[in-house]
Amino acid sequence: MRIGDVLKESCVNDNLKGKTKREILYELAEDLKNAGLIDDIDKVVDTVLEREKLGSTGIGDGVAIPHGKLRGINNFLCAFGRSLEGIDFDAVDRKPVHIFFLLLAPYDSVSLHLKMLSRISKILRDPSFRRRLLELGSSKEIYKDIIDEDTKV
Repeated sequence: MRIGDVLKESCVNDNLKGKTKREILYELAEDLKNAGLIDDIDKVVDTVLEREKLGSTGIGDGVAIPHGKLRGINNFLCAFGRSLEGIDFDAVDRKPVHIFFLLLAPYDSVSLHLKMLSRISKILRDPSFRRRLLELGSSKEIYKDIIDEDTKV
C-alpha cells in the first residue's frame, strides 16, 4: 500500500491556521469530512488525542504523524497539513512542528497500520524533502511531491 492509496489531493492543506494540537487535528479532520471520508470530526480528534496520551506523535525535525484506530471505517484515511508558523506539538526534540500527516486506520488493523506509519516516516527522513514541503506554493504541488517521493521508497 502506498501513500497515494490513502491520501487524496483534497485532503492536503498547505496553510493550517491552528495554534494548538487540538486545533491542528480539528483542521485535518475537517478536511477529511469535507472530502466525504468521515462524518464525525470530534470522534476523530478525540481518538487521536487519546492516542497522544501514550506518547507524542511529534517525531522531531518539524514533523508529526498523529494517528489512531477508528471504529466505523473500513479503509485507511490520511490528511496532510502544513503550518508555516509551526506549533508546539510536544515533539521529542521540543521544536515546533510544521509538517503533519494524520493517519486513521480501521480499528482491527495492525500490521498495515504499522506499515503505513513506517512508509510515511521513511519519506520524511529526507531533509531536502521536508524542506520542499515547506517551500512549495500550493496544495496541488505538495500532493504531487508526496506521491512522487513515495514512489522512490
